[in-house]
Amino acid sequence: MLPEHVKQKFVDFHDAAASNGILNPKTTVMIQLGAAMALGCHPCMKTLTRIAEEKDVSQEEIGAVYGIAMAVAAGTVFNRYREVCKELDAV
Repeated sequence: MLPEHVKQKFVDFHDAAASNGILNPKTTVMIQLGAAMALGCHPCMKTLTRIAEEKDVSQEEIGAVYGIAMAVAAGTVFNRYREVCKELDAV
């Protein structure tokens, strides 16, 4: 496991990023949830969905975040395979 002082530095970094003073808490949790969805982090999605509900993020807003995350993920596959096709044409 991580040494306690390293773990604490991560927690401090995470908290500073989440409490950035620029984005409001509702927007921040929606971005966090979308990132968790895009990365496929099940524990993060579960925790952040609960936090989003506590911050009055509606089911409709969560659905919009979900759709955006799916579109970004699909774009990743689209662009990666397009690069493969370009490389094959160059061979």
